[in-house]
Order: sequence, then structure tokens, then C-alpha cells
Amino acid sequence: MVSLDKIRIGDAKKLRDMGLMTGSLSSIEDEIRMFNEFPQINVIIAWDDELPVAMIKMHLLDRKNCRVHIDPVIADGFDENRYAELFDSIVHYSLVGKCYHKLTVTLSSEDRVLEEVCTGLGFVQESVLADEIDKGAYFEDAGLFRILSGDYSNYNVCFVPFDLGVAVITGGTDYIDGIVLKRFGTAPDNGFVRNVAKQLRLLDNEGLFLKNTDGLYNMEKEEIDNLPGEVAKAYVQVSKYFAKNLSVFDLNLRLPYGTEFQKSVWNELLKIKYGSTNSYEDIALVISDGDMDRAAKLTRAVGNACSENPLMLAIPCHRVVRKDGKLAGFSAGVEVKDFLLTFEAFSYITGIY
Repeated sequence: MVSLDKIRIGDAKKLRDMGLMTGSLSSIEDEIRMFNEFPQINVIIAWDDELPVAMIKMHLLDRKNCRVHIDPVIADGFDENRYAELFDSIVHYSLVGKCYHKLTVTLSSEDRVLEEVCTGLGFVQESVLADEIDKGAYFEDAGLFRILSGDYSNYNVCFVPFDLGVAVITGGTDYIDGIVLKRFGTAPDNGFVRNVAKQLRLLDNEGLFLKNTDGLYNMEKEEIDNLPGEVAKAYVQVSKYFAKNLSVFDLNLRLPYGTEFQKSVWNELLKIKYGSTNSYEDIALVISDGDMDRAAKLTRAVGNACSENPLMLAIPCHRVVRKDGKLAGFSAGVEVKDFLLTFEAFSYITGIY
């Protein structure tokens, strides 16, 4: 599996051995030092089984780090059938990890395999660059290809509105790794979500989610189909949930983090049925195998685990209340928790499935 890491001086020999950099070790080390002295250039190495298989120079094109141009050098002998894996790692690192919004790459007529890989990830040709490449005896034109945050086909985000705000769903072709509820008038939690929301014109001038006026968050079928598979599936199911047409989610969930204790709490939350509630104390009692003293000590930790839940709605932390029935803290706000519980209670009475 390809992994990415920032270039280090200690990589010099392996980079030279793989033909990714040339010259003496000292000259390569000096060049790596130069890279690290210029913040406008970010150089990363793609590793496969402890060998460097590509060096990617990332040229930052504006002071806000919004746009970046990549210049990849791939080691001879690296399997062309794995170019898709390599470039998917680069795109994910750039758009999701580093939160750049626009990623560009220059491809020549000889880069047909890379062009197919890039277009499969969501790149489109933006322009033709005249005499861009020096071929020795002549200059050759090249194509400038770009991808924006919202166009990434293997990982993306969608937004499902409800009365008080919007459900922000992130994931890939076969998993969902985030569902966060945000009130209208609040800001996205991370740079990638912010960039996609800005691209879709869902934020105001202060970077806060706009209200759902005139169907602002509605998506046409073609737009849903362009989402990564599991994200499209989640968009449909969460939309049905808020339309009172679905009470049980059928999604492939992937936890992006979590201690063993947190996962044990989240697993118990999955057992709380639609329209029902449970208490923090009861969850703690189950986890402690009925040990009352230990459960009392774990109750606060259960509450903290609920607040760290990365997959709201799907892992229904909103269905956990205090033992006296009162609502405790909720990462999306107590008002949202009250809305969801009231919403589900009424829907349960009317028999939503």
C-alpha cells in the first residue's frame, strides 16, 4: 500500500538508488535542505514496502494555500496498474489532508495512462499550455488538468438540511467516516468540508452555513450519482430520515478514531432503537458488566465518549439522556438533541419505517 511522507535528508540514498534524484549524496542532501527552506514548495515521497516509488513536488500558488500544482516523478519499474492507487493517495493527501482546494498537474501526450487515472479521480482538462515541455529538438504543448475539492470521486462530502441546520456527511466509495450535525450560522469543522461548502456556495461571507432557503441544499439525481458510492447512499438515507421515511440506517461505517472504551460505548449506542432513549448510567452499567461501583465511575467517561462520536445519527448518541430524563450536553447543541428526540418520538408514534 502506498503511503506518503514529507521528504527527509535521510531519504537521499534511497531516492538516488531509485532514480528519483541524481547526483552525489551530498548534492542531493543539499537539494533536500533547499526544499525545506522554501515554504512555497512542499516535497513528499510516496513509499511502497519501504522503497520510495515517487517524488512529488507541490508548488503552492497563492498565500492562502488554496491552489497547488503537483510535479510528480515516478520511479522506473513502478507498476502502471498501481498508478491509480498512487495518484489517489496524492489527491487525498492534498485535498483532504492538507485542505488545498484546487490541485493541478501538467500532462504531455506521452502521459496517457496518467491522464486516464486523473480523469477517473475527477480531474478535467482546464487548458492547453503552448510549448510547455522541452523535448530537446523541439517544444511540445501539454494539457493542464485540475481537480477541485468537490470533484474528488473517491472521497467527498454531502450536506443534508434539516429544520435547525445541516448534516455533514463524509466518506468514500465504500464507507462513511463522518456524520456531523451543524446549526445554520455555524462554521464547518475542517478545511476540506469548508472548501466543498464554499464551492457549492453554502457559506456566507463569514464562512458560516447559510439557512436552507429556496432549496439551497437540494441535490439533483445527477449530482447525487456523482458522489462517491457510499456517500450517495448516505445522502439518500439521511434525507429519508429527516423526511420521516426511514428509521434504521444501512450504511458501511468506518470509525476514523476511537479508543477501545469509546468503541465499546458507541457499540452500545447502536442498540438503542429509534424513538427510544437510554441513560449514561445504564450504558456504563452494561459496559461494566453490572458492577454498580465501576459503572458510577464510568458514567462521566460514557458522556465524554458520546460527545466524541464521529458518526452522529448513525451512532445515535442523541438518544442518551440523564437518568432523570433531562438532556445533557450534545456536540451539536442541546436544541438539536431536543429536536431529534421530539422528531423521533412523534415519528415513532406514526409508525415510520
